[in-house]
Amino acid sequence: MPNHRRRKADVHPAAAIHSMPQSPTTVDTIRERAFEIYEARGRESGHDLDDWLQAERQLRTDGDVARG
Repeated sequence: MPNHRRRKADVHPAAAIHSMPQSPTTVDTIRERAFEIYEARGRESGHDLDDWLQAERQLRTDGDVARG
């Protein structure tokens, strides 16, 4: 019987980010910002994860400044 358990090395590092609980509003806001980044780059495909992570960083930083 094959062993279907995943080893830690088999899980993509970004998977942890997407498994973190986020409100639908937060996800929508990140999605919108990531799309803006995608459009600003000229709609070049293949950077969806980079765009998402950049959007998260920008929104987190903006939120920190707003609370600051």
